[in-house]
Amino acid sequence: MTRELEATCRRCGEKHRLAHCSTINAATDPDLKQQVLDGSLFVWECPHCGERNLDAEPLLYIDPEARLLAVLSAEEIGLAVPQDGPYAGFAVRRAATPGALIELVKAFDAGLDDAALDLCKQVTRMELGKDALELRFFRLNGPDNEIIFTYPQDGEMKMIAVGFNVYEDCRRILSKH
Repeated sequence: MTRELEATCRRCGEKHRLAHCSTINAATDPDLKQQVLDGSLFVWECPHCGERNLDAEPLLYIDPEARLLAVLSAEEIGLAVPQDGPYAGFAVRRAATPGALIELVKAFDAGLDDAALDLCKQVTRMELGKDALELRFFRLNGPDNEIIFTYPQDGEMKMIAVGFNVYEDCRRILSKH
């Protein structure tokens, strides 16, 4: 589902009408899911000055295969897990930014528990002694399923590999609570 909205270019200030995708069903729109994953869904180019702008307007993302219902919203919103109906048993999540939504979709596609992944990121930051490091899940890698995180450093994106055993330990810790 799309709706039209007015957007203002961050460089030149010109206002433009653009089609904004407000609901995505990954099962029926795999092309839109790919646009979420590669980030192209969230970028629009100003026809006046050519500046690339971010569309971070709220949207609903549904992936029946991954059993994920996610809302892109910068604002805190109340979310409840549906107890019946077509989305019963789905994980319901809020992503504050397009980057957070991309990471969430990648994690669920990889079959990972996002809470355990967040704890794994925290453990990794602590081990590196860099609490402010902004880690993002990128992919599983190799036969041992190393977890690859990306992070920005000196204007570039860097990668770090973490053993899957760290994730499994985090998942076990969380399952005890």
